[in-house]
Amino acid sequence: MPSSPAMAVVTHSAALCVGAAAMTLLLHRHSSPTTDGSTAAANDDAISQNETKQGIIPNSHSDCFNNMLPTLPIRLSQPNDNLLIAFDTRNRNPTFVMERINNKKHGVAATTEQKAPSRKNKRFFEDKAIPEHHRSRNHHYRNSGYDRGHLAPAADFKTDSDVQDSFSLSNISPQLPRFNRTMWLRVEEFVRSVAEQEEKVKGDSSEGVETWVVTGPLWLPSSTVGKDKFQYSYEAIGHPPSLIHVPTHFFKVVVVVSPIANDESGPTFQLKKFAAFVLPHSESHEKSNRLRLVDCIVRLTDLEAVAGFEFFPALLGSHKDGSGDDIPLHKEVADALTDDIRAHAKNNQLLLEDGNAKHGETGILLPQNGAGISKRRQKKIKQLLRGDSPPLFQHLCKKNNACFKYL
Repeated sequence: MPSSPAMAVVTHSAALCVGAAAMTLLLHRHSSPTTDGSTAAANDDAISQNETKQGIIPNSHSDCFNNMLPTLPIRLSQPNDNLLIAFDTRNRNPTFVMERINNKKHGVAATTEQKAPSRKNKRFFEDKAIPEHHRSRNHHYRNSGYDRGHLAPAADFKTDSDVQDSFSLSNISPQLPRFNRTMWLRVEEFVRSVAEQEEKVKGDSSEGVETWVVTGPLWLPSSTVGKDKFQYSYEAIGHPPSLIHVPTHFFKVVVVVSPIANDESGPTFQLKKFAAFVLPHSESHEKSNRLRLVDCIVRLTDLEAVAGFEFFPALLGSHKDGSGDDIPLHKEVADALTDDIRAHAKNNQLLLEDGNAKHGETGILLPQNGAGISKRRQKKIKQLLRGDSPPLFQHLCKKNNACFKYL
């Protein structure tokens, strides 16, 4: 479907999962378990067909490399229709979790009369589909001083079974107690409020509105030790060699989409709003140095650089689209919208002018406003933001007072 330069459209919400689905197929070739715990037949058709004994592989040119490949460290699972988890067996944290929030379509509509599922009697459980020495385990957290922090929060889900799914340790990262129960909790509440408010907007366009969220951990340098030289410093918990790495930061990327058409292939969705946030994993923020949500917004392309993957490529574009080294236009617009919000937010504590950062702070890898965008692109983006045809999507913090409250 053709679109204007400022318009981001994707056909059917399932297309938002296309990158994850491709990875799922790849991982299934190597290590996907079936529901009964046995290895999937697709794991090695040649071996199963020939009833080959363990330790022996067929001498086939077509299967040789496939049979010799190690399993990949990223394990994907989809516990329910609204949650997908990518778990990294190297650091025993989720690489990311992706969730869909649509109270009207998935689960119970959000009303004061209807009671949300209870967390009572819910227990954290280990993901038995992942080998014991690769998965996160409950005893790793015992006496560690860290909470088992949800990345997709239980409160986002509207059925009891979906809430239970969120207690999988594959959806958990170690979080400092005060961080988990204050700053992180308030960010989660902000996202839920956005989803509820967007669904309550009057007009036909509010019907079928969905909020999608990608959340994950980051490990960023704690200090500079020379020119173009950085040092990492973070803790780990557990029992060697199976350790859970403690993230230095956490991110959330949020998009709100609405249907603009519906045909036999399904609804066509348009991007309405977006935001990318990075929070320092710290308990050290005193009253004189507290963060607001607006202090935690970052450029999408900067976050993609440190996270190592592209967010919502079907909506915001991808380098795979043939753009080469050029940043897709929709991402540049998203970055420009972010710069615009940051420029109007006073006392932005996220940007560090001296290039140094204490443990838990952010900014050491985040360029100053306008960096990396050519003058030609800046002029074009300015036209998109200030011209007669403003972009059809906006930043979540635009005219949103909740972004300016202290966390």
